[in-house]
Amino acid sequence: MDNFKSLKNKTILVTGTSRGIGKSIAEALLNNGSKVIGVSKQKLSKKNINHKNYFHYFCDIEQERNIIKTLNQVKKKFKNIDVLINNAGISIENTKNDKRNFKVFSQTLKTNLNAAYIFSYYLVKKFIKKTGGTIINISSIGGELGFPNNPAYISSKTALIGLTRSFARDYGKLNLNCNAVLPGYFKTDMNMKSFRNKTRRHLRQNLTMLGRWGELDELIGTILFLASDSSKYITGQKIIVDGGITAKGL
Repeated sequence: MDNFKSLKNKTILVTGTSRGIGKSIAEALLNNGSKVIGVSKQKLSKKNINHKNYFHYFCDIEQERNIIKTLNQVKKKFKNIDVLINNAGISIENTKNDKRNFKVFSQTLKTNLNAAYIFSYYLVKKFIKKTGGTIINISSIGGELGFPNNPAYISSKTALIGLTRSFARDYGKLNLNCNAVLPGYFKTDMNMKSFRNKTRRHLRQNLTMLGRWGELDELIGTILFLASDSSKYITGQKIIVDGGITAKGL
């Protein structure tokens, strides 16, 4: 076990670094000596990451052409990427307008699924070294369970698990490993509305075996492990970090 020492000097691309899990992942990687390429829909601000080894690229990942343009810019500065973490995602609950619902469904799949595919595909084609690489897809326990009123999010996160297995199968011969992390309920920007609602907060924490929401550090540790060389023989897997929600029976 290298205790994450192998993260030092790795070049790691993380999507969705402007806030929440993505920002926490980037900061943890920087603290472990990695060079981090951050990609997000939001431009740099005072609240963003300020570190000599952090390199930020603005990109609206809903459109393939924007992703390719950004990766071409990245290629000018970085010849190789050791790890890709597909973290960026959106969640928009059902609306009452049918036309709006169809638009939300398409938008969600473009952001949560299509973008992960495009980033992963171009990592293999343009950036992977002979020594291999790592892809980590941030899915959700929504990829395992049937939550109400959000078919777009559930569909995209379920499909992301399938994409993980597909890349692991197709590119294992290149020494590339690909895994998915399925978080439960953590105190992030996306979940704050539910956390601040006392009824929703207690409902969700009671679903767990531990009787509480997760702390971000308890999720980030799993991601650091998967990004390190200690996990290189793990591939095609879904790692669930949910306090026991998906394993709980009576």
